[in-house]
Amino acid sequence: MLRDWLAVAGYLRAALVPYLIERLVFKERFGIFALLFWLLALQFTTIYLSFYAARFLGNNDWVFLAGLSKAFGAMAFMTIGVIPLIALPLSVLIAMAVLAFRLFRQAR
Repeated sequence: MLRDWLAVAGYLRAALVPYLIERLVFKERFGIFALLFWLLALQFTTIYLSFYAARFLGNNDWVFLAGLSKAFGAMAFMTIGVIPLIALPLSVLIAMAVLAFRLFRQAR
């Protein structure tokens, strides 16, 4: 799992780009891309911490707690696939609405 940190850092860097665009261009303090970025960071942290917790608990004969930790990590892993399917079209629509509002607002 430790060798995967470089790939995880790349994923977080890729998710950081729309967050920074939203923050710097749209001047939003906290928008949908910020929510997506921090949610992705939380999911990756949950997956990695649950993996190490499950391994530690399994080695110390706490099998039930190790299973719960694995289940918690599996839920975080499943939500990585589901959340973008919901949030990506929503974020594109919000970005288009903000751009259209700014375009029509400047026309006055």
